Amino acid sequence: MSNIVALPRQETGDLIDRMAADLIRFEATGTESDAIRSLMATRRYSYGDIATLLDDAMTAARQQIVAAEMARAS
Repeated sequence: MSNIVALPRQETGDLIDRMAADLIRFEATGTESDAIRSLMATRRYSYGDIATLLDDAMTAARQQIVAAEMARAS
């Protein structure tokens, strides 16, 4: 049985967005270990949130970086 409480979809999306913004701010999108270390250092996220949402947050952060670079190039 899992101890993780399911968050409503909107709250999960907001949390992923905040995590992605922190990953970009700390330039921690390269490796999973860098991302985990950076998010843990903020003390804004629980272990469970990081474990379950890290992949989505890293993907969102990378997509934002690519979009910003494409906008700058055009």
